[in-house]
Amino acid sequence: MVVDVVVVVDVVVVVDVVMVDVGIASSMRASHRRGGDMAVLKYQGSIAPLEKELKSFFHRENLRNVIVMCSAPNTVDVFRQVFKRKMESPTIYWWLILEDDVTQEVLDNMREGTQMDEAKYKLMRSFVNKDDQLNSCRKQLYLKHAFMIHSQPPFIASSSRRRLQTVGSWWWTPSEGSQHFLKEPIYKDLMDVYSDFGGRLMKSSVVDNWPFFRVMKDKASGEIVSDAGIDFHLLNTIAAKLNFTYRLLLAKDGQWGGVLPDGSITGMIGMVARHEVHFAINEITITGPREVVVDFTLPYFLESTTIVSPAPAEKNRAFAVFSPFTAEVWGLLSLATLLVGPILWLISVAKEELVLKGIWQADSLSNYSFNMYRSMVVQGNKAEMEQWSHRFVLFTWFFFCFVVYALYAGTLTAVLAVPTFEKPIDSLWDLLGAIENDGYKATVVYQTSNEFIFKEATSGIYKQIWDVFDPSVGYVYTWDEGVEKVLTGKFAYMNAQLGAEIRAIKRGIHNYHFAKNTFYPQGYAMALPSGSPYKGKLEKLLVQLASAGLVDKWTRDEVAKVAGAGGGEASKGPGAITLVHLQAAFFLLAIGYSTAGGVLLVERLAMFFCGRKEFHSSFAGRPILVKEIGY
Repeated sequence: MVVDVVVVVDVVVVVDVVMVDVGIASSMRASHRRGGDMAVLKYQGSIAPLEKELKSFFHRENLRNVIVMCSAPNTVDVFRQVFKRKMESPTIYWWLILEDDVTQEVLDNMREGTQMDEAKYKLMRSFVNKDDQLNSCRKQLYLKHAFMIHSQPPFIASSSRRRLQTVGSWWWTPSEGSQHFLKEPIYKDLMDVYSDFGGRLMKSSVVDNWPFFRVMKDKASGEIVSDAGIDFHLLNTIAAKLNFTYRLLLAKDGQWGGVLPDGSITGMIGMVARHEVHFAINEITITGPREVVVDFTLPYFLESTTIVSPAPAEKNRAFAVFSPFTAEVWGLLSLATLLVGPILWLISVAKEELVLKGIWQADSLSNYSFNMYRSMVVQGNKAEMEQWSHRFVLFTWFFFCFVVYALYAGTLTAVLAVPTFEKPIDSLWDLLGAIENDGYKATVVYQTSNEFIFKEATSGIYKQIWDVFDPSVGYVYTWDEGVEKVLTGKFAYMNAQLGAEIRAIKRGIHNYHFAKNTFYPQGYAMALPSGSPYKGKLEKLLVQLASAGLVDKWTRDEVAKVAGAGGGEASKGPGAITLVHLQAAFFLLAIGYSTAGGVLLVERLAMFFCGRKEFHSSFAGRPILVKEIGY
């Protein structure tokens, strides 16, 4: 914007000595009257106080103006430290007041995004005449503007050295006072500056990470190229819209990266932080530690983290026929079946002795018990009970057997037809239990945000899982390695849901189980060098593409590429009854046959050792009457 007067907006003045003359004092008073904020700092070899002041939260304005009025060597030294401390920011505007020309030395210590105006005196000479009046020749101050857009700015002519553009001049005379002329606005609108990159070549760090960015090496040129991925389509669209080309550079360690305890920065984040590339876009999660060393745009993709574990194994069917009832119910049913026969026999004996003595003879205990067992297993019986006392017992017993059979048959059909599986891992608490009780191991991709949330946790379930995390087997280094490791044993792999699902589909999704409860919602954004001047333009375009549904559309396109791969999901619906389902019944039949054979052998041995007559006499008893029983 063109201004007629100097408006003081959060000004920091850096000087060689503390300046308390009328000019500075007047400027400070004017700043406070306008509601601004001014700080005067004495340069003593370090700009640490300046950095602290600029990062302070006690300022209401977004734009900070820094006026540097130092000697030539100190001015150059100030910008060397700015470069070293990576203090470039679109919210800081630098004003240099120079007497000696050190322009090139200053420019050599500037990165892209540094906004600077330089004011240099052409002539300043004044004196007091004989009438005791101030007399001055025309004093003129040229203002030159530097805005670092490229490593070699577009305003360079034939020289390879960086130059400034003259944007205006100020002058003062006793008769005319202060005058100025501007050829263009002092403050650049970054949204306009970066609306067209002019075909510029940009660099982006990547790792091979489909479905977001699939990369490969071109055999002819040796360059890293891409042909698929959500972020690949996103970057192509942005490049076409803003008129730039790009070159992909692989992160040497193949990691997303972050800040290590020793202060080093790894992976794609490290390349951005060291200004080796202009940005990185490849499913990069916004985290606090990363934001310390790089800038992030607003997120364009949101998803949560899931837990991928082996598909739960089908439960053992050796005793499936017993599964409809619990052990307690089976115990009570067995007790009821054992008691009903003796109860009928006791009623019969009492009636025979007390009511129908000599008229009616009770059946044996074994016959009563066996017939009641036949009723329980729905085999019916030929028992004819002419006595009402017996009939009331049988009425309740038959109804009891009917209810038990109906419940058993229906439940058994469901149990045998629909497979049952072991308890799956559906939450972080399930994972913790599986680690502690079942020998599972948690796995994460090394140097990613998913490792960070567990590693840096100080309490809660995240910390509990990290306490039992085994780094010797828990780290993987690629997404594919994590998904494949799940199939090699008891491993639970934690990562973002979309990439994990696509990789599982390719390998047969029926071999995996995805937790019902996800955790750690995360947003993916472009990573940019700190103070990047084109952040606002990229951010606006990313929001537009996401709002238009294009990111969702590209996501569906990538998922469609693997739809139906891996043989599809195994059916878990009703199926035919197999020998596996009925093996318990065959076990019982085999036990019955074996027991019968054992009893027959014992009887044969007893007859051999005791003699035929004595053996038969042991089974002698009264004649069996079948009249009342119905045999």
